[in-house]
Amino acid sequence: MSFRIGIPSIGRTAFAAASIVALALTGCANMPAPVNYSPASTMSATGNVTVADFKYLPASDGKTAPNQLKNTAMGEIKLDKNIDVFFRDAVFKEFRFIGIKVDGTNRTLKGDIKEFLVDDLGYSVTWTVDVHYYVTDSQSGKLVYETDKKTTNKTAKFANVFEALNQQIRSNIEELLKDQDFRKSIN
Repeated sequence: MSFRIGIPSIGRTAFAAASIVALALTGCANMPAPVNYSPASTMSATGNVTVADFKYLPASDGKTAPNQLKNTAMGEIKLDKNIDVFFRDAVFKEFRFIGIKVDGTNRTLKGDIKEFLVDDLGYSVTWTVDVHYYVTDSQSGKLVYETDKKTTNKTAKFANVFEALNQQIRSNIEELLKDQDFRKSIN
């Protein structure tokens, strides 16, 4: 005698359909997405800088939440961390990963995230990250370096969103690292 435990074939179809609907509705819910930044730059650099606070300027208007990426399609893209904290932590991790000492020094890096836009209308997604970086002398408060770095990249519509997010941030940080004046300011 054998027993078979399972869902009848009609039940399996209904179960599969219900699972797909539940997954789709979960994706449309405006729940903050849990994110982590994984450093992966192939660059190397030297220097010593304290990575201080960043500001997410789109949230200063009150229309954008501090953890919300601006996007052009319907719905909202919210992270489980505020954008300024997530970006600052990404800079810290990437610098440490490529060889820059981030253990405190007489130089401090700060930044204003002017734009973090996900243009997700159409068949692809265009990511734009625009950051104003500045380095100050910690003792005198004197500005020793400043620049704007704006990066734009395209991804497929249904690409891995978390990897695409990390790549956009990494691209912007790498543009900063390519700047010889920045490197001089932290050495």
